[in-house]
Amino acid sequence: MRDIDAGAGTRERRPFLVATLVAITLFFAALFLISPNAFSYKGAGLPESAIGSAKPIVSSSLGASASRQVRRYDFRIDNDQTFSSIMALFNVPPSQVNAITAVAMPFYDLGLLQRDTVIRIFTSADETWQRLDYAIGPYQVLNVERDPSVAGAVKAWISELPHETRIIKVSGVIENSLYEDAVGAGADAGAIMDLSDIFAWDVDFAVDIRKGDRFSLLYEALYVDGRSIKTGRVLGAEMENDGRRITAVYFHGGGSKKPGYYDESGASLSRTLLKSPLRYRRISSYFSRNRFHPILKKYRPHHGIDYSAPTGTPVEAAGGGRITFAGWKSGYGNFIEVKHHNSYSTGYGHLSKIRSGIRKGVSVDQGDVIGYVGSTGISTGPHLHYEVRQGGRVVNPLGLKSEPKEGVAKADKPAFAALAAEVIRQLGLPDAAVSIANGRFTSLSRMASLR
Repeated sequence: MRDIDAGAGTRERRPFLVATLVAITLFFAALFLISPNAFSYKGAGLPESAIGSAKPIVSSSLGASASRQVRRYDFRIDNDQTFSSIMALFNVPPSQVNAITAVAMPFYDLGLLQRDTVIRIFTSADETWQRLDYAIGPYQVLNVERDPSVAGAVKAWISELPHETRIIKVSGVIENSLYEDAVGAGADAGAIMDLSDIFAWDVDFAVDIRKGDRFSLLYEALYVDGRSIKTGRVLGAEMENDGRRITAVYFHGGGSKKPGYYDESGASLSRTLLKSPLRYRRISSYFSRNRFHPILKKYRPHHGIDYSAPTGTPVEAAGGGRITFAGWKSGYGNFIEVKHHNSYSTGYGHLSKIRSGIRKGVSVDQGDVIGYVGSTGISTGPHLHYEVRQGGRVVNPLGLKSEPKEGVAKADKPAFAALAAEVIRQLGLPDAAVSIANGRFTSLSRMASLR
């Protein structure tokens, strides 16, 4: 435990409560009786009935007698609350609030309490402040309390709730959609989205998925006090799509190269351009040299793909590059053009809105949100017009398979081969949640990164 003392110089405006040894013992015993599940972190936390908002609600009264009770107050932070205003409810003078803030500062700035998180205040029976707890991470809790050995002093430290990383294995057969069937098989929603990102260059999940396709997923999950809090890296994945099998292995080689996903031979699954700049959509109009225009009522070339999607759906840059146009472009309405780091350029039309900061000359990375689906210009409804040019010549985006990025370096091939063999083996096992304490899975997570 790491303590920081504010010192005896900080004086309170009323006498410090001198607790007996028995009262102190009861106080700390009461603290350990409180479930760590109550700490709120990004939505996880106390039941609504136990949480105060504009003013405190007594959640618990702990102790053997009224004179020795330790009381607990829980506040869910809203826009109108500050740390100072909460402490003022307990008649804590500004000098003491400043001392608490100062001693906590090396760990967390209490002036930046996050909306919808919970701060827990403990008091003695006469409602004199004794201690506060505030979750500052998935399992890290800031603790600040009076120092009983020095009048007017406070101390702060970080405690950790029981936690572990587990490896989760989920697999299944697609009957409806990848998302629906993977959730039904027990996969976390975030891990499913990561899976679709990993295979985005090889599988268009809006149009390529067939009934009977299979998936298998291996990912990390953080558990705090037995509850799943968030997912980590996808360590491996496999898709059987329309008779073909695609495998992905997460690997971080040596040097400065970023981690990525590779097939079992070490070739990168990432390509220069995404297969589609939208996550949720259906094709409403295909690339054509002679399409009948529904508004103009005449035949004309359609040099792109129209993806139908709800207004406001985020549009992502298909590849990294530089914005060469962002604005109104005749029948295309709000339009963005991106020149990529090769002979390719991509265009995005009929946007409802161009994202703030996106303008000519700005650089973007692959997957950055650059705008939102709309129906501006000559359009019959909300959709994205997406086009690709290679060397200035229009090409069919659906038939395009852009160049893959660099694969696993030669020096890293032996380490990658060992990792890939283990990942593929694990993907073939029955579904299970396995603690990272298991040696085989510990090595799997460590093998994924050489750094």
